[in-house]
Amino acid sequence: MAKRAVRIIAALILPIILLCGCAAEEKRLSAKEYRTAIESAWDKYINSMLDLIEITPLTVDEAAVSEFAKNAEKAQPALKMREQSLKEFSEINPPEKYEALHKQLIAAMDAWEYEQLELHRKMFGVKSVAELEEITKRISEHAENSSENTFPMVYLKIEKALNADNVGE
Repeated sequence: MAKRAVRIIAALILPIILLCGCAAEEKRLSAKEYRTAIESAWDKYINSMLDLIEITPLTVDEAAVSEFAKNAEKAQPALKMREQSLKEFSEINPPEKYEALHKQLIAAMDAWEYEQLELHRKMFGVKSVAELEEITKRISEHAENSSENTFPMVYLKIEKALNADNVGE
C-alpha cells in the first residue's frame, strides 16, 4: 500500500518537477548590465587581493609564520570577499556577443583562482616554514608558467571588447 502511494505521488509530482526544470533559460544580461556585473565582481576580487597583500609578509621564515598566524582572523573577510567575487563571475549570464570571452574567463578562473584561494587560506594557517615554502613554491610555479589566458588577462580582454563596442559604464 505504501509503495503504491509513493508511486502515485511520484507520478503526479515528477512531471511538475520536470516542467519546472525545463523553464526558459535565464535571461541574458544586456551589454551594459554585463559590464556592471563583471566590474562589480572585479572590484571585489581586486579589493580582496589588496587586503590580503596588506597583511601578507614578504619573507618565508619563522617571523612570517608568526605573522600569518597573527593575521589569520584579519584575512577571513578578504578571503570570503574573494570567494564571493568568483561566485559572482560564475553566475553572470553574459550577452551572446561576449559569451565566448566569458567562458574563457570562467575557464581561467577554474584553472587557477580556486586553487590560489585555497593556498591563501592555507598560508594563514601554516605551522612551519616548510609548509609556507611549499605554498609559495606552488604560487611561484604558477606565475612562471602563466600565459595570456590568466584570469586577470581574460578580464582585461573583456573590458577591451566592451570599450571597443562603446558599452557605457
